[in-house]
Amino acid sequence: MASRDSTGSEEAGFQAPGGLNPLDLGRLTVLDRGQKWCGVAVETAFGKDVVRRLGEIAENLGIVIRFIQVSMVRAQEPFARAVAFLDFSNSIVTPEEALELVSKQEFVKKARIIYPSGTGVLSDDYFFPLVLDKERIVVFRRRTYESLFKGIRERFGTAGEVMLYYVGFNIGYQTYSDYASIVGSEKPEAIVELAKTFLRTMGWGIVDVVEMDLEKGMAQVRVYEGFECEIGRGSEAAYGHFSRGLVAGFFTRLFDREAKVVETMCIAKGDPYCEFTIGFL
Repeated sequence: MASRDSTGSEEAGFQAPGGLNPLDLGRLTVLDRGQKWCGVAVETAFGKDVVRRLGEIAENLGIVIRFIQVSMVRAQEPFARAVAFLDFSNSIVTPEEALELVSKQEFVKKARIIYPSGTGVLSDDYFFPLVLDKERIVVFRRRTYESLFKGIRERFGTAGEVMLYYVGFNIGYQTYSDYASIVGSEKPEAIVELAKTFLRTMGWGIVDVVEMDLEKGMAQVRVYEGFECEIGRGSEAAYGHFSRGLVAGFFTRLFDREAKVVETMCIAKGDPYCEFTIGFL
């Protein structure tokens, strides 16, 4: 029986839609009885031979690298941070002996073993917090954000949907300025491209700006696999109130005039994608 991972995919029965390639963020796994895994957190000098040399050490010791994640390294940073889950089932050394050998390498600044908990959970308890582009981020599993979005709807009804819209609006409005700051330009096309990249990277959805006319102040946006509307499948009406607000806030800032957004298609009611038409109030 395979170990369950941090996505809960085994329990939830997750199947990748056609054309999509899910990426498991890892850093947490539940071990089955008999699995001899440990983790290791490493801070090491960054160079072209570092990964190869660490891989050679593992291979020579009979250690199988089951998972490895390296933090983004910027040009001015001398050290890289990485966490790995290692399988010692057929190793000729103990985790402690392996750590001692790794720590002696001249390129390793710091290394620490991560042991599984008494309940068989192996997780990265060394690196914290998570960041993206130097800004802290948090990750919600589907059960969490589904409870959040559905809970607001169930408790407050249409008022909850309005609340979700305005929360999305404020986020969209603010992130436009954030993206402009990152790209170092007020050029709308560049900001839109960065927004599309961030939304996909963060798992919110795959965005396609089908049409955008700056002079007329109109646009048409399609979102594939949007996280909000995915949880509303079976709905008879468009479900993306938060997403609609997000689009409205973003394009209000882009057009410098309050935008009106209508969700004309929605995966919640069986359409192949969510489509938002943007105009003016």
